Amino acid sequence: MREPDFTRDTGALPWGWLYRPLKARRLALARLLTLSLVATLLALLPPLLTQRLIDHGLMQGDFNTVATYVAALVVVGLAALALQGLTRLQHVALSARLLLSLRRSLLRHLLRLAPARWQARGRGDLMSRLDGDLSILQGFALDGLLSGLSNLLGLVGALAMIGLFSPMLMALVAVLVPIQWLWLRAWRPALTRRQQALREQSGELSGFWQDTLAHGPWFQGQALEPSRLNRLQGLGHEQLRRLLAVRQVGFLSDVGPQLILSLARAGVLLLGGYLVIQGQLQLGELVALLAYLGMVMAPIGGLLGLYGGWQRARVSACRLAELFNEPAMRDPYRGSRPAGPGELCLEGVRFRHPGQADWLLDDIDLALPPGSKVLIAGPSGAGKSSLIRLLLGLESPESGEIRVDGVPLGALSRHHWLKQVAWVEQHPSLLRGSLAETLRALAPEASDTELIDALSRVGLADWLDALPEGLESELGDLGGKVSGGQRSRLALARALLKKPRLVLLDEPTAALDSAAARTFDALLDEVLGDTTRLIISHQSDHFGNLGACYRLQQGQLVAVEAALCL
Repeated sequence: MREPDFTRDTGALPWGWLYRPLKARRLALARLLTLSLVATLLALLPPLLTQRLIDHGLMQGDFNTVATYVAALVVVGLAALALQGLTRLQHVALSARLLLSLRRSLLRHLLRLAPARWQARGRGDLMSRLDGDLSILQGFALDGLLSGLSNLLGLVGALAMIGLFSPMLMALVAVLVPIQWLWLRAWRPALTRRQQALREQSGELSGFWQDTLAHGPWFQGQALEPSRLNRLQGLGHEQLRRLLAVRQVGFLSDVGPQLILSLARAGVLLLGGYLVIQGQLQLGELVALLAYLGMVMAPIGGLLGLYGGWQRARVSACRLAELFNEPAMRDPYRGSRPAGPGELCLEGVRFRHPGQADWLLDDIDLALPPGSKVLIAGPSGAGKSSLIRLLLGLESPESGEIRVDGVPLGALSRHHWLKQVAWVEQHPSLLRGSLAETLRALAPEASDTELIDALSRVGLADWLDALPEGLESELGDLGGKVSGGQRSRLALARALLKKPRLVLLDEPTAALDSAAARTFDALLDEVLGDTTRLIISHQSDHFGNLGACYRLQQGQLVAVEAALCL
C-alpha cells in the first residue's frame, strides 16, 4: 500500500495522519468495535438477572426460578469472558499494526529530510517523538476510540436501566456528567502547558542517555564520570519537578468530579433505601440500582480519562506535526534515470547553510570526466563535505547547476542516481548485525561468494578467515569490534559491491597514518580501476596518480598542479 504524502495539507497533519492508517484497517476496526460493544451490552445483563433472581426467586421462595437465573448468569458470564479474550487478541493485533504503520510513515518523512534538518534536532528529541509521542497517539487513536464508545454505550445503557426502576434516580445521576465536564474544562490550559513541558524534559533526558551510551569510553578516558552523574542528577530533579507539577494539576482536576460522584452515591443509597422502606422499590431493584450506579460511575471515569488522554495526544500530535512540517527533499523516484558514461559537471554552484550570511561554496566550477581521479583539498570547515552532499542530492544549491551527462541533477531521479554512486564517509556507518548484513546494506542481492571476493580485493581475506563465524560474525554495536583501518576497508568493500559509476570519498584516510594512507590510496587505484573518483581530504599528500587537483578555501575552488598536491 502506498504511503500518503504528509508534506501537504499541514494544517490537518496530526489527525489526517492518524485517520488514513485507521481507514486502511477499517474492517479489522469494525470487528473490534463490534466485539467491544457486544461485550458492553452483555455487561448490562447481570444486574437485571440478579434483580429477577432476588425479587422473583428468593423473595417468592421459588428455587426453580433461582436456578434458572443462576444458570443464565453463568452463561452470560462465560460469554462475556470469551468476548473479552477475543476482543483483547483483536486489539493487540490491530494496535501493533497501527503503531508499525505510524512509525513507517514518520520514518519515511524523516528519511526525506535534508541532513541539516537532522543536525538541527538532537537524537534524544527525535527518539522521544518516535517512541513516546507515537505510542501516545497510537494509544489514543485506538484505545481511546474503543474505550470512549464502549464507555458511552455503557453509560447510556446503565442510565436507561436506572430509569426503568426509578426516573428520579436517573435524573440525579445524569446531572453529574456536565458538572464534571465543566470542572475539567477549567483546568485544561494549565494541564496542557505542564504536559508539554514534561514531554520536552523527557526529550532532554533521552538525549543524555543517547550521548552517554554512544560516547561512554570517551567519558571514561576523560575522567568525566562525576560530571555525567551530576548532569543526570540535575536532569532527574528537573523531570521530577515537572512530573509533580503535572500530577498536582491532575489531582486538582480529578478531585472535584470524584467528590461529586461520592456524594451522589451516598444520595442514591439514602433515597433508594427510603423507597424500599416505603414499599415503592423492591429489594432486588435496589441491588440492581446499586450495580447500575457503579456501571455509571465507571464509564464517567473512563470518559474523564479519555479527556486527559486527549490532552496528552494533542501535545504529542503537535510535537509530531513539527517534524512533518519540516520541508522534505523531493521524491527520490521522480525524474528520469541517469544514462550515459556519467560525466559530472558543476557550473556556478553557490551554497550556504540556512541562516548563514556568507557563502560556504561561492561560484564553484568543476568537471569530472568519466574514469578520472580528482582530489579536492582544503582545511576543515571549508565546505568539502557540503560539496559531497550537493553531489548526492542531499542538499540543493542556491544558484548554479549540477549536471550528469548534460542533464541537470534536479531533473534526474535521485533514487536511481544514488544507485550509481558510492559514498564512502569519513566515519563509515557500520550497522548493527553481522558482517554479511553490513556488506549487503548497499547490495541486498549479493551472494556470499561476492562478499568474500569484495573483502579479498580490499585486503581483508586473512581477517575474514580469522573471524570465528566468518561472514556471520557480529561486528559489535555500530561496528565497535572493528579498527579504524578495517572500517575504511569494509566501507570500500561495501562500495565495490554496489558496482558504482562514481565513488565519493570523504576523508577516507583520516583515521590512518601516512604509510597506511598511501597503502590505502594504492588499494583504491587497484580495486576501483577506471571508476570515476572524487576524493575530499585535508591531507593531500596521501594521494597520487591524480587526474586533477583543487584547493577549496574561503568558498573558492582553485585548480592546482597535481604535483603540488603531494
